[in-house]
Amino acid sequence: MQIELATSSGFCFGVKRAIKIAENSKNASTIGPLIHNNEEIKRLKENFNVETLKDEKEIEGIKKAIIRTHGITKNGLKKLEDSKAEIINATCPFVTKLQKICEKMSEEGYDVVIFGDENHPEVKSVQSYANPKAKVVLSVEDLKKIKLGKKIAIVSQTTRKIEEFQELATYLIKHYKEARVFN
Repeated sequence: MQIELATSSGFCFGVKRAIKIAENSKNASTIGPLIHNNEEIKRLKENFNVETLKDEKEIEGIKKAIIRTHGITKNGLKKLEDSKAEIINATCPFVTKLQKICEKMSEEGYDVVIFGDENHPEVKSVQSYANPKAKVVLSVEDLKKIKLGKKIAIVSQTTRKIEEFQELATYLIKHYKEARVFN
């Protein structure tokens, strides 16, 4: 057996930021797990009384809400704002940037393509900012199956491989009149 040691380990910038925010926001609830790490979620609950709600359907009645690193949907945010809960936004700035790009490109008439897992909370969050609903793909084969207009904007889930994203971007550039690529 060969063991390889990773060049880097630990939490990314967005996760470190979210954990610090949660530690400073005692007695709060996160909308879905703050991050993908059960041990850290358990530590936050035990030491800082940070509860984890299953999803956006449980927003009603909470007093202090932390928006998780992956963000929540635009409708979920509106529901949270309407609930009058104190909102603490721990969305990763890279995810917030994707949300803004999708919203802006949609407003400018672009069909938005998101490279990512359609069931991932980050993708659901980002997708909700595009109108009409953005298309989510994992491969060039997926791209070939969907109908797109003349103007396309493509973004990527923050944890996807750049090489795969480049394949999708290259395909769009070759096959569409206008393709805006946001890495």
